[in-house]
Amino acid sequence: MRMILTALLITFAAQAVADETVLTGAVTHVRDGDTIEVNNVPIRLAALDCPERGSQQGDTASKIAQQFLGSQAKCELTGAKTYDRLVGYCEINDTDFGRYMMQNSACKVWEKYDVWNRY
Repeated sequence: MRMILTALLITFAAQAVADETVLTGAVTHVRDGDTIEVNNVPIRLAALDCPERGSQQGDTASKIAQQFLGSQAKCELTGAKTYDRLVGYCEINDTDFGRYMMQNSACKVWEKYDVWNRY
């Protein structure tokens, strides 16, 4: 019963965040080079395509992203969702996170998903 209630609370919290257009808070987890969690809410970085974890380039991208753990983020949500993640463009410490990852790792722009033509 406790697990069901927890799952429902998480679902309602994610929906409440999904209805917002901007999410701000601390980077609480780094899943990989193109997915972070802000206040425990998973965010898939829009337009960013990073190599997968488990590959040398993917592990390097994840390590680069890890340096932002605990930093303040501001994510503009596009309204899209993929799997359990909201999609957005994020700034961390006033730096465009997607652009930073493209300049400092093997991550590339995924033009098909650059819905706001930022890159």
